[in-house]
Amino acid sequence: MTDRRTDERGFLSGPHTTERPRATSTAVYGARFDAPPDRVFAFCTTRSGLERSMPGVVRVLHWPEDGLAEGETMVLSWRIAGVVPVRWVGVIDSFEDGEHFTDLQLRGLFRYFRHTHTVAPDGTGTAYTDRVEFASRFGVLLDRTVVRFVMNRMFLRRLALMRDLVEEAAHP
Repeated sequence: MTDRRTDERGFLSGPHTTERPRATSTAVYGARFDAPPDRVFAFCTTRSGLERSMPGVVRVLHWPEDGLAEGETMVLSWRIAGVVPVRWVGVIDSFEDGEHFTDLQLRGLFRYFRHTHTVAPDGTGTAYTDRVEFASRFGVLLDRTVVRFVMNRMFLRRLALMRDLVEEAAHP
């Protein structure tokens, strides 16, 4: 039996795939949070944390009832430039409570997209890292230039927003 939440395709959602192509690019983004690791991790693994920290308007169409765990799926949607609808379906393919989790795209804009979120103690705060391995449908040259430029802007804005939200909650 199929699950409509994960099998439906939106415009630009691409075919179902988790196969890693030979050529991928990797982007790593990091930030330090003035909050304990458990607070940062909890923020990252909640539906409200995701919705509040994403630049632009990302709608959560499906979120696991019992929270993120290995094997659980989530479905997000947004519009590119406010016009072109995108549906993204991901599965949590690795989860270590309080330390890291990885979401792997099942359907979405990319040929391959694997995003690892890691928290680690850093003095009195937290070192947070996003590691993204990706391959677009446009090829390596555009991945390393145009796609990387767009991702840099998005991830750096997201990290700044996350920091504000997490630190605000840590120091009311």
